[in-house]
Amino acid sequence: MKNYTPVAFVAVLLLTGQVGYSQSQPAATEEQHEQSYDWRVRQEMLYGVYIPRDLGEVFTQLNRLSEADDRANFRMLNERDAATKPFFGLGRWMSHNWGFYGGSRLTAYLNQLNLFHPDDMTRFLLIMYHRHLNKNPLDPQPVVEGLLTARKEYEQNRLLENGEVLQETTRQLAVPPQSAAGGGD
Repeated sequence: MKNYTPVAFVAVLLLTGQVGYSQSQPAATEEQHEQSYDWRVRQEMLYGVYIPRDLGEVFTQLNRLSEADDRANFRMLNERDAATKPFFGLGRWMSHNWGFYGGSRLTAYLNQLNLFHPDDMTRFLLIMYHRHLNKNPLDPQPVVEGLLTARKEYEQNRLLENGEVLQETTRQLAVPPQSAAGGGD
């Protein structure tokens, strides 16, 4: 039987979009959640997976975990496709293994960039990695602003579609009095 390396695992994720999840018990109280978060953001590794501390380490880890052919295919995508096509494969792997939902030192770094939603963090890293591979300027601030704008629009649309009526009022409009000189035009 062949010994499969993390490189092969990430390649399978890029191609199939499948991610295996292991779950730990969620915090029962807000205090437990805060304690867990505070511990997680100080860890270099979570569940046996190295957690990058910044973009440079993200690029190093993705290069280490992926095959040259997979990187070449990813590099040839346009930026929009790079942010969406591997989202449910490599993107979910990053989100799950690098602790985007429970917190990690990488999420603390991304929070400093004003990214808080795990999907936005994932898209941001996919775009930055794509730019890095293509040797384009990273210029993260416009990407962050674009993701935040898209998140705000998504949330507003979701509220409009699934919103709850908070108060409903029926008003009767007052009929303006007719003038004494004939009441017409």
